[in-house]
Amino acid sequence: MDDSALSQALERAERALGRIERALAARSHQSRDSEQQLRSKVREAVAELDQLIRSAEETRAAETQDG
Repeated sequence: MDDSALSQALERAERALGRIERALAARSHQSRDSEQQLRSKVREAVAELDQLIRSAEETRAAETQDG
């Protein structure tokens, strides 16, 4: 392989590595976004469960006072 062909092969390899690095960075960013969305949904679900528990406790307390 002559110097020109070797140089071209190295340039192609460097460009490929750049594309891989950009793809990995984009994937990492998407993963963080997905994780944040999941955390938000979990927070909402926990808040809803807390509200249901409070309502059930209030109902039970009221029934106990009446009973």
